[in-house]
Amino acid sequence: MSATVLRRVEWRATEAEPRPDVSFVPMLERRRLSQVERAALHVAWCVFHPEGAASAEAQAVPPASETPVVFASRWGEIGTTFKLMRQMHDEGEMSPAGFAASVHNAAPGAWSIFTKNHAAYTAIAARERSYEMGMMEAEAQLAASAAPAVLYVYAEESTPEYYMPSFGERVTAHAVAQLLVPSGEGS
Repeated sequence: MSATVLRRVEWRATEAEPRPDVSFVPMLERRRLSQVERAALHVAWCVFHPEGAASAEAQAVPPASETPVVFASRWGEIGTTFKLMRQMHDEGEMSPAGFAASVHNAAPGAWSIFTKNHAAYTAIAARERSYEMGMMEAEAQLAASAAPAVLYVYAEESTPEYYMPSFGERVTAHAVAQLLVPSGEGS
């Protein structure tokens, strides 16, 4: 089975919009989101709540609360992890709350909690092939499940300055979300 992209949303940090809009997340939860979580939640939200979508188009989309999710990121919570490592070096300990938020599945976990989604979610990290491996996983899940769609989200945060000598190329915060359906259903 092959997949069709029913909806696709992209976001990239710019001077005009350095942080994605996550105003749909309650204020107390919003302030704890990392850059990669903000980017992932923003594009995922926009897939299910497009501006100006016709009601017929909106009806064709399964509810976010029932859609399996595949999240991929090369570095995931690298900013949070870097802060924790600095804290451990400087203070000899790290924040338990910060540690809990540093895991690779923090973004899909936040999405799951926020949308009350009880469907499966998977987090993929495959170095420079993370985008492709995440897409492969999303297509495999779509083929293997009875779900009418799978949400695929790829997100990266900006490269921390400290890592530039090792990483070489600067990455600007960006994210893409795609709602995949079996071929023939979205076209």
